[in-house]
Amino acid sequence: MGVYLIYFLISIIFQLTFAELLTVNGFQPNIILLFIILSSISMDNTSRATVTGFFVGLFADLVLFNGFYLGLSSLIFSVCSYLASQVSFNFAHRNFDLYWLVLVFIGTGLYSLFRYDFFFFNDMIFFLKNWFSVSLYTAFVGFIITRIFKVKQLVLEDA
Repeated sequence: MGVYLIYFLISIIFQLTFAELLTVNGFQPNIILLFIILSSISMDNTSRATVTGFFVGLFADLVLFNGFYLGLSSLIFSVCSYLASQVSFNFAHRNFDLYWLVLVFIGTGLYSLFRYDFFFFNDMIFFLKNWFSVSLYTAFVGFIITRIFKVKQLVLEDA
């Protein structure tokens, strides 16, 4: 639990750093989404992973994302942590990067669908541009983070 808390605090610092310093054309990577996906892969208890995703999302909505869309991150993080906890050890070992990348695209897609629903119904090209831009930026940052912190080894050791 101590390592989980340390990585949670690191992800908060990274989220705040990217939100302020490394916004590209208005797009920010969702580091907290990366954290919840990567930490839920090794959880055996799906209920625990889902509840953790909910509370991390609630914290993110209230503290990090100004509470304008209260409950949105809780919903997205709960879904993504549930899906991440469903992966088996063998699948995570062989296709680790593919798995978390797909979940990042799903999570940012759901987030974009609820947050930019106006564009979804009125300008599909702009909606897809936002979704893919945020997804690619989050995936790029995720690759850097997973390589620097050797996340694959840490997750597979906990699994």
